[in-house]
Amino acid sequence: MRRALAVAVSVVALVGGMAGTASATNDTYFSRQWALTQIGAPAAWARSTGGGVTIGIVDTGVDAAHPDLAGKVVAMADCVGKPCTPGAAPDTHGHGTIVSGIAAAVTNNGKGVAGTAPDARLAVAKVLNAAGEGRVEDINNGIRWVVDNGARVVNLSLGDPDFLAASALGTPLRSGIEYAWSKGAVPVLASGNYANGVGDFGSENYGNLNALVVGATDRAGNVPSYSSPIGNAKWGLVAPGGAGSGGADSNVISTFMTSAGGTGYASAAGTSMAAPHVAGAVALLLAQGQSPAAAVSRILGSADKVSCGRGCQGRLNMAAAVGADPVPPTTAAPATTRATSAPRTTVPRPTTTKPPETTVPPTSSTTTTTTPPASREAQAAEQPEVALPEAVRVPVGNPSRRGPAGVAAGMLVLVMGSAVAATWARRLRA
Repeated sequence: MRRALAVAVSVVALVGGMAGTASATNDTYFSRQWALTQIGAPAAWARSTGGGVTIGIVDTGVDAAHPDLAGKVVAMADCVGKPCTPGAAPDTHGHGTIVSGIAAAVTNNGKGVAGTAPDARLAVAKVLNAAGEGRVEDINNGIRWVVDNGARVVNLSLGDPDFLAASALGTPLRSGIEYAWSKGAVPVLASGNYANGVGDFGSENYGNLNALVVGATDRAGNVPSYSSPIGNAKWGLVAPGGAGSGGADSNVISTFMTSAGGTGYASAAGTSMAAPHVAGAVALLLAQGQSPAAAVSRILGSADKVSCGRGCQGRLNMAAAVGADPVPPTTAAPATTRATSAPRTTVPRPTTTKPPETTVPPTSSTTTTTTPPASREAQAAEQPEVALPEAVRVPVGNPSRRGPAGVAAGMLVLVMGSAVAATWARRLRA
């Protein structure tokens, strides 16, 4: 029995600029990375940049040759439908590349974006296919593989669409998550994009799960309507994930696939984007010599105390977590492994004139779409639906099949996307 959820790559036009914003790095789009400013990244980099720490990315793979990721990926494996096989882990969806860039893009190299943990490395397990779907067994295997190959933080921008079952039974990734914690790695799990405004509805039953559970914030620092509640998670907080609507600068700008016609950078929204900001913050603390437990305690104890729902202990403040004193935003971040003299990105610098927005047609005739869950229909009317690239929307499952066996054999997919089931996508272009 398979279960899956709505998933879409939310790629929006990257146009215009933010005039008058001083840059802490010379990365092309840094002045538009409001998320890094919101969490105090420039100040935090004065104390730690995550050097010597490997972040595990368990996702759709990675564009390891991307100019802003080249040299950062130290281990890769393909775990889709088989035991994890070391070697290439090509991203045929885009999500894993976006998440990787948020966590640890090469910084201060004169191009693209800055990463939350500029000097961290990446170990990537490809566990999801081109549609963003994956088996629970493969995902748990991928978690174990990145941990066994040096990851000290594990980013899981994944979710279970059947939140009715998950609210009772908890995540089917528990075995992988607990394995990571037992081996000294800190799991970071996206809370999901299933909120509907009714209490904790859409939240999983986290119980005593040893993972930082992360919801999203928008540019104003508020929790957007799509972000699933933290609920009963013992370690919960929120971090930048984007509004889920609007233009590029309302969401989170990161790396995107350069193959198959990709432009190299994209703006996306979802709790998938929030999780790697926290994963990067954990890497900075581990690089300071903190233990996993101490890093978790610092992340939660230093969080900005904002209203973010039951179980949420605040909004990520990376500068406070690493003990950084406030510094002017013009302070330069340290250069990472890529030389500043490297060739410039092929993506032109943003212009101040917004070109017409272009929808992206579906990339595969085999991609199926069905009616989204009824609880999302009212929200879907809030914005027009357009073509979805590499997107799948499926029912939340047959209620008669919900049970432990169904969870164990089920499928999980990405929790990236906008606030509505009818998530939308537009091509990124300068």
